Amino acid sequence: MIRGLYLLAIVLTLPFYTVNGQSAGAFFSSGTIKMKIKNFNGAADDFSKAIEIDPKYVAAYVSRALTYQHLNDYYAALRDYNKAIKLQPNDADIYFSRGYVEQRTNDYSAAEKDYDKAILINGNVAKYYDYRGEVKYIQGNYNGAKKDYDKAIEISPNIPSFYYDRGESEFMLKEYTQALKDYNKTLEVDPNYVYAYWGLAKTKDKLKDLNGGLADATKSISLNPNVPDFFITRGLIKKQLQDYYGASQDYTSAIELDPGLSIAYTYRAVAKEKMGDSQGAVQDLNKAQQTKKKK
Repeated sequence: MIRGLYLLAIVLTLPFYTVNGQSAGAFFSSGTIKMKIKNFNGAADDFSKAIEIDPKYVAAYVSRALTYQHLNDYYAALRDYNKAIKLQPNDADIYFSRGYVEQRTNDYSAAEKDYDKAILINGNVAKYYDYRGEVKYIQGNYNGAKKDYDKAIEISPNIPSFYYDRGESEFMLKEYTQALKDYNKTLEVDPNYVYAYWGLAKTKDKLKDLNGGLADATKSISLNPNVPDFFITRGLIKKQLQDYYGASQDYTSAIELDPGLSIAYTYRAVAKEKMGDSQGAVQDLNKAQQTKKKK
């Protein structure tokens, strides 16, 4: 299920216009049922028929946009959200949903503006601040992102991802002590939030608590051994502890998960050089260059 999207109530005042005896509301209800069983093409067709009967049927535009999102047709979804906003310009959720689609298509500036508008209309919804914080973070505005996560936490203090995201912003701001607190708070809310252990590991690395960082990196890998970054982080810590063989093994694990991860070859080359394997180091450096060129 797509996170945080605009969810519509089925119980609506249905229009009385009909085509072949079937009303716009009937097509809308049929489309809603098809969405529930994941027949998204069929749902889109029904919502289109509802709109054909009643071109001002806002709920049908929004629901059709959602089906397009499930079908990965984001530009069609944007067209429907644009129409819905023209018809109903004071609905915060529609602005939020359009912002989500803009974010998915990497139009972060437009997404931020739509999240701004959603917050202006209704400033009491935590997810609006969470998503705006995310696009600010992506654009390098870490202070702005942190402030949005502050607000999201104020509204909904029991969502672990809010603390984790704020910790990530603090990490980028080099506020490592605060980052540690937020990663730990994430785990207090959800002890299995694996990325929080990774956050602790990389932050403790920065603070030169290498043994603590090693333990947290190992914990993250034990919970999810399929994330290359977890192995990279543990490898970097092992390198500082002069466990070059262990570091090399971790970089190899990262490469096995993502053969195109050029930085892993570079790090492994350094470890091999430290172990006296100059030939292996050169091979890895060459491989790092090759993978960079492919991107």
